[in-house]
Amino acid sequence: MDLKSEARMFVVETEARRRQAMQRVALLCNCGIEIDRLQTADASMRGDLARRLKRLIERERIRGSNRHWSYDLNRHIALKQALDEIDVRVAPKKKPTPGRRRQKLVGYA
Repeated sequence: MDLKSEARMFVVETEARRRQAMQRVALLCNCGIEIDRLQTADASMRGDLARRLKRLIERERIRGSNRHWSYDLNRHIALKQALDEIDVRVAPKKKPTPGRRRQKLVGYA
């Protein structure tokens, strides 16, 4: 590998570690749940956690819309990313089916 590709790999890995650390802190502080336990959890526990995270995200959204002093955008983002991570583990996302294209009518005969 050349130096540029190694630098790109380093940046990608650093970003992934940073995102995981944000999720870890957000889950531990807000939910009292460690990510390490989540990896060994069964589907029902993940479902319960997903519902709990959705409720917490909604509460953050309400705080943000009311301009409450305790609203934190970083916490909101980390909770959303943690929820996305759990949803991917529960049910992998499928590729969306492309919409049908309509042909342009160039002229009438």
